[in-house]
Amino acid sequence: FAELLDRHWDLSKLLDKGSTNTCLEHIIFACEDMLAGKMICGAGGGGFLQAILKRGISKEDLSRRLKSVFGDTGVDVWNCEFVF
Repeated sequence: FAELLDRHWDLSKLLDKGSTNTCLEHIIFACEDMLAGKMICGAGGGGFLQAILKRGISKEDLSRRLKSVFGDTGVDVWNCEFVF
């Protein structure tokens, strides 16, 4: 699933250069070593980065990293779950 997210993200950026921006790229760069897969969901400024963490990385680890890089800007980890 993580590989598919990454593939989708790569294809989205190829098809539409507007699907990313400097802010998103900085967020991804800051934590890419912790991510197994990622993609951007949503549109129009209301989107979010969906990520699958690498084995052994917790959401608390990711949150600490984001806060150390982005401070109190609101870039953080938000809880979500899959609903079938």
